[in-house]
Amino acid sequence: MKSWFPLTDYEFYAFLSAGMIVIAAIDLAFGGSTLITRSSWTVAAGVFWIVIAYLIGQLLAGPSSSFLEHLVGRRFFHPPGEVLLGFATPRWREKLLCAVAGAREYQPFAPTLATSIKDKAATLLGGVVPADAETVFQIAFPKARTSADTARRLDTFSNVYGMCRNVSFAACIAAAVLATAAIRHCDVQAGWCAAGAVVLAVGMFGRFMKFYAAYSREVLRTFNSVQS
Repeated sequence: MKSWFPLTDYEFYAFLSAGMIVIAAIDLAFGGSTLITRSSWTVAAGVFWIVIAYLIGQLLAGPSSSFLEHLVGRRFFHPPGEVLLGFATPRWREKLLCAVAGAREYQPFAPTLATSIKDKAATLLGGVVPADAETVFQIAFPKARTSADTARRLDTFSNVYGMCRNVSFAACIAAAVLATAAIRHCDVQAGWCAAGAVVLAVGMFGRFMKFYAAYSREVLRTFNSVQS
């Protein structure tokens, strides 16, 4: 963003976009599309709804992280690091994610690279072989951040996967709101919008997992190449 803009890139895309999706869904389902179809806006009204969207986006970020990142992304799916380093074998769901979302970043490292990373982590642990990917990641992260180029990429990946995660969660809420309106009021338009929200939620979740895995991949790859 420009230096004069009051929001960072992450705040604009991850908070405002998520909040606007939820507001639009509620407006369409229960507000008669008052905001969606409004043709004239005062500055005060525009600022008010932007602030409301921003605040809603902020509120969504917490449950979005808890549900999509820590429950779905690390329980239903194997955590990216576990797959990358060979601690976990990709199941049908991980393979399907890679095929549908184009998440090549979620595919395992070559065995030689995975072994090299784990051996380097073991050296820094005083010869103790790490038992899980999280242990390796915690050792690798500060080392990887010493590379300015990697640090910039990690910040970018973090912003993008946070935005994708929040928008996916907002789309889930929108789908539920619109589906409720479609069923209660036999609203065909709301039904189609609910279907669109489901597509958005699934698609953005795939993008979230892609960049979530890219973050881990960048940390581990850089860790293997930097001097101890």
